[in-house]
Amino acid sequence: MKEDQLAFLKSSLDQVVVLETAHGQRLLVQIIIVVDEGETPDLFCVEVDPAGTGFLPRQGATHSILLADIVNVAPPPPLPLP
Repeated sequence: MKEDQLAFLKSSLDQVVVLETAHGQRLLVQIIIVVDEGETPDLFCVEVDPAGTGFLPRQGATHSILLADIVNVAPPPPLPLP
C-alpha cells in the first residue's frame, strides 16, 4: 500500500471505504482501528451493506487484514438519493 493510501486509511476511522486485497477481494467495510506498528501491522473492520441513505454492518463479518495484503483503498461508491 502506498503512503497516501495508508494516510487515507488512518484518517478513515469509523468511515466506510472500499478495500482491495492482494487475494483479489473487494470489500465494502467500516474501519474500526488501524494498527501501524509491530511485526504485523493490520486493521480491523466490519463489512457493511448499503441501506437507505447509509450503511449497515453485516452480522459476523468482522475482519483483521494485514496492511501488507491491501493493494488499494478508495472512498465508497455514492449512495442513491432518497
